[in-house]
Amino acid sequence: MPVYINNFSKIAKRLGIEPNGSVQSYFTERCYEYMDKYVPMDRGNLRTIVDIESNYIIYESPYASYQYYGRRKDGSHVINPENYTTEGTCPYWDEKMISAEIDDVVKDVQDYIKYHGGKN
Repeated sequence: MPVYINNFSKIAKRLGIEPNGSVQSYFTERCYEYMDKYVPMDRGNLRTIVDIESNYIIYESPYASYQYYGRRKDGSHVINPENYTTEGTCPYWDEKMISAEIDDVVKDVQDYIKYHGGKN
């Protein structure tokens, strides 16, 4: 009896694990949610003016890159944590989230795949 197997791209699409698929979107969403507490906040614009797509997150406030790289507009460093007014926030907030919470993000994504089969 012959056995027929779908090609990988069909299987990946069905499970939602293809590039820009539902699992990728869920992963990006979870990263955004976990990163939020590390993003500097004064009035909240940096945290709320964000473009989130299936495979990227862009903080669009005019001063986002200065905050991310820990620099003032004149180029001088502000890496010192007390220069960030909200406790726990820091430059390179994505790297901070990854070092502190990637295991939780991975577990969330695994649960999503397990319980949703990659489908919303």
